[in-house]
Amino acid sequence: MAQKKRKICVFSGKRGGSDAYVPLMRLMEADKDIELNILLGDMHASDKFGGTVRDVKSALPETALHLIRMGAGRGDTPEIRAENLGTCMREAGKVLARIRPDIVMVHGDRGEHLAVALAGLTMNMAVTHSQGGDVSGNIDEIQRHAITKLAHIHFPETKEAAQRIKRMGEEAWRIHAVGSLYIDRIAKKMYTPTEHAKKKYGIAQGDQYAIALLHPETFCSREENYATAKNMFAVLKKSAIPAIVIHPCSDPGYGGVMRAIDEIRGDPRFMIYKNIEHLDFLGLLAGARFVIGNSSMGIKEAPYLQLPAINIGERECWREREENVVDCGRRARAMSHAIRFILEDAPFRKRLKRCGYHLGDGHASEKILKVIKTVKIDGALLKKRITY
Repeated sequence: MAQKKRKICVFSGKRGGSDAYVPLMRLMEADKDIELNILLGDMHASDKFGGTVRDVKSALPETALHLIRMGAGRGDTPEIRAENLGTCMREAGKVLARIRPDIVMVHGDRGEHLAVALAGLTMNMAVTHSQGGDVSGNIDEIQRHAITKLAHIHFPETKEAAQRIKRMGEEAWRIHAVGSLYIDRIAKKMYTPTEHAKKKYGIAQGDQYAIALLHPETFCSREENYATAKNMFAVLKKSAIPAIVIHPCSDPGYGGVMRAIDEIRGDPRFMIYKNIEHLDFLGLLAGARFVIGNSSMGIKEAPYLQLPAINIGERECWREREENVVDCGRRARAMSHAIRFILEDAPFRKRLKRCGYHLGDGHASEKILKVIKTVKIDGALLKKRITY
């Protein structure tokens, strides 16, 4: 009798998460023992955030894809976000009931992943969680640890993160420190060559540019997020380096960041995009002079490209980082000082050459695949207990 395929459902709510999963999903797609399903929600279904479901379809055209329309883009208040997350859990439950996966895979620290993890747990499905045990800031910090307590299998990126999960009472046999899925694409050079990416986006080969990506801080008001973004763009205007600007994520307060972006539309010093296809984005990242904002890509991907990253505010303030990261406050003066430092400080520029080590060697996908293929899905896995 032929062995039954193990059915896996991978969930993503935003472009960064789905992009990171592409190498792993391609391995699963090619494996004769796995039936892969992709579940997308939140920003993937919203044209306001680039309608990135198209990118996932393009990357994995043969894989079954399911889309949850949960209301992303209809407003940036906490109340609307709470309503959207409720819709996510309800609709995820319907999809999971229909496809009946053996394993539901969630990632990171966002509320939509928390909702899907809870749906999977409630329906007695094994839930895996990558990037657990990390520390950051923002509401993400709380949501990530909540997902950890819902998950049955953990794929932290570092040994330190694995120890945090263990200290949270999770059994050691459930924890597999595998490195970061974000790094697999860089190590395998799964991205558009920089010269091709620059040509595609109208950047001359000799031109310098920065990449600016600022998400809202959920503990700040819409006006405070607007002020931070306005300061960032004012400082970039004063510099001699043009910037690629990418829309923020759907967290409460994004309207403030979008207002600041709307005010710079038409300025030739800024190239504004709702979204950049992930292979092109890494190619552009590899050729940038620096990145600025508060995206985790400055802390995760950038060091593996020896790229300076200016980290603004507190959204990512507690993350483990390498020496490419320079933290600064939300005032224009602090941002201006940080730009001068990364461009002019010779010892800092020299230290960049040592970066690219803390999130693994680029083989997280293979390590995760081995676990999800071999883990025994039984009462011991599904009936969690807390260790003390």
